[in-house]
Amino acid sequence: MNRVMPQIENIVYLMLENRSLDNVLGWLYEKDKPKHVYPQNSSPLYDGLVKGKFSNPAHSWKGVQHYPVEPIPTKDQHQRVPWYDPYEAMREGSGPEWNGVMNQLFGDQNKIGGMPKKNSKANMLGFLQDYYASYMALWKGLDAMWSYTPAQLPHINALARAYAVSDRWFSSVPTQTNPNRAFSLCGTSLGREANANLRALEQFDVPTVINRLADAGKSWGLYYEDIWHSNQCFTAYTFPQIGKAKKGEIAEIDTFLQHAKAGRLPEFSYLEPKWGYGKGAIFTQGHDYHPPTDVAPGDAFLQKIYTAIRQSPQWQHTLFIVTFDEHGGTYDHVSPPWSAVNPDGKIGSKWGFRFDLYGVRVPTLLISPYIAPGTVFRQPAESKLPYDHTSFIKTVLLWAGVDPANAGLGKRVIAAPPFDAVLNDTVANTETVEQQAVLTGGPTTQDELAAAPETGDELFAGMPFASVREIINSSSNLETVKAEVARFKADPKAFEAELEK
Repeated sequence: MNRVMPQIENIVYLMLENRSLDNVLGWLYEKDKPKHVYPQNSSPLYDGLVKGKFSNPAHSWKGVQHYPVEPIPTKDQHQRVPWYDPYEAMREGSGPEWNGVMNQLFGDQNKIGGMPKKNSKANMLGFLQDYYASYMALWKGLDAMWSYTPAQLPHINALARAYAVSDRWFSSVPTQTNPNRAFSLCGTSLGREANANLRALEQFDVPTVINRLADAGKSWGLYYEDIWHSNQCFTAYTFPQIGKAKKGEIAEIDTFLQHAKAGRLPEFSYLEPKWGYGKGAIFTQGHDYHPPTDVAPGDAFLQKIYTAIRQSPQWQHTLFIVTFDEHGGTYDHVSPPWSAVNPDGKIGSKWGFRFDLYGVRVPTLLISPYIAPGTVFRQPAESKLPYDHTSFIKTVLLWAGVDPANAGLGKRVIAAPPFDAVLNDTVANTETVEQQAVLTGGPTTQDELAAAPETGDELFAGMPFASVREIINSSSNLETVKAEVARFKADPKAFEAELEK
């Protein structure tokens, strides 16, 4: 079959964590509009936030009050937003009322009482109530309604304006990390509606898009910052068939940076950032934008990766894709559609979810010299389906000359709209020296990193992240954390073995 994007020789893919489009890029085009939109007959406006237009209700001593969506106060911009999301799964709790993502989408000042009916509209009014009900510390739950301005998250906003961002890219499932990452690599979550457990320690032992790229003769690399479990990074452990793919390597992120500098990047690179996590005042700082850690190091990490790619001898034929797995409880105003295709006929065993509803919108950027600056993209005009994480699989399969219908990665991959047409056939983005200086570096980077809290990082140094996550989740104070860290260090293998039970 004919390949798409023949001008692209190298693809780099980075998935970050737990932020909605409104939370990270809501004010991107507050004062102007994009220069280009795809498809050309779609709205010329970016579907972001408008001051005074969006709010969420919640019960108060005065009755039901509406609280506006607004930029995070400047004096608190290095604090965590949200402080801690207690309800990341589709449903949380066992009572008649639901907390969780479905409540965020379909609730209002009151919780929902069950799975919403198919094709019912998600009014996006339950974020505040869902978050406020469980965790009222610091800012009384308003954290979930705050969002970052371009000045507060300068690097991802600058890249979104300099290249292309989608305002219609949805996470694949209205739930948490593992099912969404499974959809982005396997085209299915195998019927799993949520992480298997609080530890997020589980495996999806099925072929991935990396396996199919390798079968097509593409070289690949998986590059990580953290060991997750059993001396493997998260992606290699959670998707074990990646390790069986030919023509690839699994190595630390420094290897990727060295390859970029030398012009030796593989044809496909998958990047895994340093994980951040926490509960209350106990947390460890990451580069993945994950609440409750500070976003500044993640923004600086994104700039670092972009700079390495932009200054690489391979830049002229490279596509850099940046996305987020799911929204992590942060507000977004656009209702996810019910048009999602069930990939394999499986129905969720916990709550009967039919995998027919997309999750919340997440930021997705396409960065390449073949992208016109100031582009906003949505699904092609002929597509009845929006973009989700399976659009990534569909597009890279077509790029590799693989027929998605024969890839064995599920029906949603086959149906998903590709995004290859967003790229131009010839170079469309030639930044000035001044523009490139802003995008690839500047005096703000070290300031941002210095402002980021590093609580827990020294204590957890050298520990696999699944064990760190378990210790944070099971500890109520710093003394307990220290005791659990000591127990891990006394016998790491025994500690890790306990996590697998």
